[in-house]
Amino acid sequence: MAGYGAITIERQYASGGSEIGKLIGEKLGIPYHDHEILETAAKNIGIEKEMAGFAEETTTNSLLFNLSLLRNKSGELPISERVFNEEAAIISGLVKNGPCVIVGRCAGYILKNRVKTLNVYIYAEYETRFDRAINKYGISPDEAKEVIKKYDKKRGDFYNANTKLKWSDKECYHLCLNSGKLGTERCADIICAIYDMGK
Repeated sequence: MAGYGAITIERQYASGGSEIGKLIGEKLGIPYHDHEILETAAKNIGIEKEMAGFAEETTTNSLLFNLSLLRNKSGELPISERVFNEEAAIISGLVKNGPCVIVGRCAGYILKNRVKTLNVYIYAEYETRFDRAINKYGISPDEAKEVIKKYDKKRGDFYNANTKLKWSDKECYHLCLNSGKLGTERCADIICAIYDMGK
């Protein structure tokens, strides 16, 4: 049986998904990719990273998104589509170099017909995420609730808009882990064990 070409991780905000992805990369000795995918996409299409991030945030049914769908006179795709298409091209290129861990950006969906993937969803109870947002990310207690809500919505909208699937639907993943109950280290160990079984 062919081994996994990638481990992809979607995660609730402040659930530790990025930390888990990094731990997996270290434990398995394979590359870990996260925010640099957006940075590279922005550079490749000639826009600022902040604008690329904004384009991701407006990939919804909002007024801003509807306005962004208007093509300019040259017939270019809207920025939100250009960013996602570039991210998809980058992600497809990453797996050509061998197995890796990719966090976010609908990577499991993008790679579904390209390589064998282990698609993981990391979640945690609200209280755990609230504490992590304050103690690890430095968010003030007064703002933490709104920040969690904002980023969960952003990630869900981005996934739903680009895949036509529901971000939090367990059927989109091979494995769903509660990092609040298991801890980040144990989550990483479980994922690594399944990865090794697939070799």
